[in-house]
This record gives sequence, C-alpha cells and structure tokens, in this order.
Amino acid sequence: MEVLRNLPTGEPEQLAGLITVQPGRVVSMAMSRSQRCQMTLLAFGDGESVSEECYFGDTLCYVLEGGLSVTLEGAVRQLRTGDCLAVPAGTSHAVAAPESCKLLQITLS
Repeated sequence: MEVLRNLPTGEPEQLAGLITVQPGRVVSMAMSRSQRCQMTLLAFGDGESVSEECYFGDTLCYVLEGGLSVTLEGAVRQLRTGDCLAVPAGTSHAVAAPESCKLLQITLS
C-alpha cells in the first residue's frame, strides 16, 4: 500500500486495539503517508496533553476510548467515546486527557 500504513490487511481488527496507552506518555502512530491526508492514532495516559497547535488543514478528532478535553478558540469542549469534533484549518487548539484516551485524528488539506 502506498498511502495507508500500520493497518491490518489480513484480518479485521478493532482500531482502538492498534495502539496502547502508556502511563505518563502520549503515544502516536501514523496511518498514512500522504501530504494531503494525515491520519494518526493517539493514546494519552491519564492527565497527558498536547499544547496549543495549529494544523494546515481541516482536522477531525474522533474519540475511540475514554474522554478528552479540546480547547478551541478559548472554549473547552468535552468529548467522550464515540464523539467527534472538527477543527477548521489554521485554528489554534489544544487537547488534554483527564483520563486515559485513544483518539483518531484525520487532517485533510
């Protein structure tokens, strides 16, 4: 496969099972090799966060497990398992996991 990587090809698997939460860390796994579409799985240990950042394209955040706080334009949004939130291109945002969390992040340009 030229664009997708780190995904099962022989047998189906649960997406959340492809990454493991590690205490005290934010773990990431790239799932694409395209400059136009970046797909990343992230696993946050309890209390871990990613400071404010801004992406080149529109970004979808989809919570696979746990809970996540997204600070977007000064407002905090709480996401739980199954929730999603779009972050427009060029918008500063930060994420924090008060509890362990697994997140699928897709950025498109």
